[in-house]
Amino acid sequence: YPGSSRWALRGLDLEIRPGETLAVVGFNGAGKTTLVKLLCGLQRPTEGRITVGGRDLATLEPAAWQRHFAVVFQHFNRYPVSFAENIAFGAPQQPADRERIEESARAAGAETLARRLPHGFDTVLSRRYPDGDDLSGGQWQRVAVARALHAVRAGAPCLVLDEPTSALDARAEARFYDEVMERSGASMTLLISHRFATVRHADRIITLDGGRITEDGSHDELMRQEGVYAQMFTLQAKRFHVD
Repeated sequence: YPGSSRWALRGLDLEIRPGETLAVVGFNGAGKTTLVKLLCGLQRPTEGRITVGGRDLATLEPAAWQRHFAVVFQHFNRYPVSFAENIAFGAPQQPADRERIEESARAAGAETLARRLPHGFDTVLSRRYPDGDDLSGGQWQRVAVARALHAVRAGAPCLVLDEPTSALDARAEARFYDEVMERSGASMTLLISHRFATVRHADRIITLDGGRITEDGSHDELMRQEGVYAQMFTLQAKRFHVD
């Protein structure tokens, strides 16, 4: 990054396969979010290249490429508009269809939340407006996930979730994979998380360390390696009594 002498990623070699759920783990500063920004075309690599089906990403039109992605970053947007509109923003190129919006909310586990609001899906999510209401951090996170799923349903084949359960409690996190990941409909899912209850279900897991991939495999394979992933999983499992 400008002004820094440290490489965020260097010597990284990764192939993401169609149809798989890939989880990315690593300590803070390992380069996980940078990897996502590069893949989405939000930043360009200083060296090396990213290819899509053999074609250099640098030759593709950025906006067209970015429409392939439905992304929930750690710091997602909270719009002071209705609950429904917050979800509809995931597919701004399409007319806001209430049935599809509600389907996306249902897939993200947010439909019940909307029903509890004063005006349901039409409730403005800001107390600065008459009859408006606000949500907790975990509830907003569900809305952000619903927005991403709405983009997937509108044709975005790649779902990217950067710390999608950080604001959810342990019970909600345990349900997250079954409720969201399995029903996303994405052709490819990239999951970044420190919460291993979700990560362990991915088809493939990579560990970033020092800007490089140091481990690559399934949960069972990485546990047998007894490396960094196994150490992090074991420490977290002891806290939550997970086998």
